[in-house]
Amino acid sequence: MEVYGPDLGMPHTRSMGGSLFELRLKGPEGAARVFYCVLSGRQVMVLHHFAKKSAKTPLNELFVARERMRKLLP
Repeated sequence: MEVYGPDLGMPHTRSMGGSLFELRLKGPEGAARVFYCVLSGRQVMVLHHFAKKSAKTPLNELFVARERMRKLLP
């Protein structure tokens, strides 16, 4: 992200609508997701993360990230 910016594109990042993005991580323990938004310039604010256990993103995880973003952005 430091080199290429916050929107790396699929399969690394995905737009979740508005200014919210999802960082898609895979490791030996399984998949993880990190929701983030971009503030002024290239400043990235991590809003929420969770371990991925199903094919779809759980709505409650998305809700937490959107609420945190709403409090940050004007």
